[in-house]
Amino acid sequence: MKVIIAIDDSPYSKQVVGTLIKRHWPANMSFKILTVLEPLPTSGYDFDDSAAFAETLQEIDKHRHEAAEHFCQEVRHRIEAEIPNALAHYEIREGLPRTEIINSAVDWMADAIMLGAHGKDVCPHNLLGSVSRAIVNHAPCSVEIIRPRESHKWHPTEKHAATSTT
Repeated sequence: MKVIIAIDDSPYSKQVVGTLIKRHWPANMSFKILTVLEPLPTSGYDFDDSAAFAETLQEIDKHRHEAAEHFCQEVRHRIEAEIPNALAHYEIREGLPRTEIINSAVDWMADAIMLGAHGKDVCPHNLLGSVSRAIVNHAPCSVEIIRPRESHKWHPTEKHAATSTT
């Protein structure tokens, strides 16, 4: 079985890795740790020295790639140490996360994708951000969204406005 773990350096991704490690997986699992670096915004700036700006952007991009590489290596080593007989590798892509996660699943013919729900740009009742929603709606395989524990605020014992006591 081939599973993509789509992560970044957020607390949500740490929870995805923690959930992954706690599971009992069948022998000979293959995991792809996937990190997508979004393009740096470059439009709308008016700089006198465009060569210096381009050089600064290249330096920033280099540091972003190094940090992503280090993060992915740490996760790969943890997976291989904690899950017997697991094979893990990583991939760093550039682009929009929703597009690149789906493209990676297609390219690698993944059986599943695991990712965290940041919960950005959503109504409280949805609890899925735009990236998670796009992956769920367009992925060519099963998708598991790992939600943060603190988002579980619904209590079945609470009375709702529609409930009548008469």
